[in-house]
Amino acid sequence: MNFQRATKSTFLMVAAEALATYFALTVAMAQSRPAGKFDPLSIYVGTWVATNPGESAPFLVLRLSAVNAELQGTMSHFKIGGVRNGELVLSPLTFAESPISDLTLSDSSLWFVWGGDAPFHGGKMRFIAEGTNVACLYLFMNRGEGDEIYAHNKGIRGLPPRIQLHREGTVGSQDQLRDPADEKPLATVWLINEAEVQYRFDHGVYADYATLLNSGQLERTGGHNWTIVPVNLQSKSEPLPGYVIRLDLSPHGYKMSIVGKTSANCTFGLFSNETGVVERKEIECPAE
Repeated sequence: MNFQRATKSTFLMVAAEALATYFALTVAMAQSRPAGKFDPLSIYVGTWVATNPGESAPFLVLRLSAVNAELQGTMSHFKIGGVRNGELVLSPLTFAESPISDLTLSDSSLWFVWGGDAPFHGGKMRFIAEGTNVACLYLFMNRGEGDEIYAHNKGIRGLPPRIQLHREGTVGSQDQLRDPADEKPLATVWLINEAEVQYRFDHGVYADYATLLNSGQLERTGGHNWTIVPVNLQSKSEPLPGYVIRLDLSPHGYKMSIVGKTSANCTFGLFSNETGVVERKEIECPAE
């Protein structure tokens, strides 16, 4: 489970709180779409699971459904099982799943209230879709809860807790995406994937990079979702110095790659698509 992606001073954080009203999303939008058109609620509906790195059994299950164009759902219970590499390891509890309440679409996210298990005493949760198969869940805690977790789990970093989710029956992003060299390109992949989801929610289609940039979607995404924004939002030709970003659209999706430039013409690349899954691949040097 990844609790990182915290703000770093070398990155540019885009403050877009003033645009929150513009991008507020309500369930009523789904009812106004013509029959046969893309249903934005489909982004959320389904069974989502979270697993610890190297494990297959989920410690969390979130089930979302739509009834009469309104979202509803349940979530399983979990506890802290320890700390590994500075991150919390969560373990499932055997209690029955509990209903979640007050589901609201706002600021490009799904907000809801969950009862919680100690030391998470419940409160608002924020679900952010990063693709058709990948999402993240933020657990908001009061100060006392955070202090309690720090006190009993030394070495933890990256609060508030961020839980990586993927749809049941699919594969999430690689656990190996932890190399410091991946930091800026990985943050860029996350930013573009989240921006694509939000643009599609609003317009029913995916967009090329120029459209995401010129429409202000990248800026809004960075502001609403606290996403690290390493790219130069004023540059179309070289938004991430030292890397080549390629975003190709298809009728129902897109493919994205971010590849480093090196004098030896061999490096690594990060690859993703509309599912939101990110893969790191080594690009072989040409034979001499």
